[in-house]
Amino acid sequence: MVETEVIAKGSGGFRSDAVNPIDEANSEYHGDIYYISLCSRCKQAFILRQSLYGVPGEFETITDETLLYPSESKLPVEYLPPLARSAYEQALKSFSASLYEPCVLMCRKSLEVVCKTLNAKGSNLYGRLESLKENGHIDKRLLAWAHEIRAIGNEAAHDIESEIRKEDARDSLDLTEAILIYIFSLTRRFESFRERRNKSNKNQA
Repeated sequence: MVETEVIAKGSGGFRSDAVNPIDEANSEYHGDIYYISLCSRCKQAFILRQSLYGVPGEFETITDETLLYPSESKLPVEYLPPLARSAYEQALKSFSASLYEPCVLMCRKSLEVVCKTLNAKGSNLYGRLESLKENGHIDKRLLAWAHEIRAIGNEAAHDIESEIRKEDARDSLDLTEAILIYIFSLTRRFESFRERRNKSNKNQA
């Protein structure tokens, strides 16, 4: 964490959900703002992308901040099926808007999508998560994480006296992200890595 001074700012454009121009003023919009800043000590440059979501004249919130340069060490969430990405992004937006109950509900929905995508068997989410482990898609540790996300999602949905705290929503989001990265992102990257290695070995034979 460093203190930086913004020296340039620009918009990457905004897109609206309006069906026609007349509805533009009351429709949700999404867009990106880019910042170039300098560290106040070493003068190193930073490039940051800030994603915005809002309704004109009502509210605007930051849904995501990504450090484009220097690159972050965090693994990217990529290669997600459309339904999984939609649920995950809704969880991100809910957390950014301090809507912690919807956040954990969307985290739980992300797990439901994972189970459906991988054809997990079971009469409920508990059983389908157990099926993922039995079929080798996740290990014992990821199963424990998934069950905690399932449990807090159930609390948010069914316990009217339950209050989801910010730190619990944050942990649910991070654990959901880790599961998605493991199942989709790293699996795809490993398959690509293995294909390159096999092709290279064949060429050298």
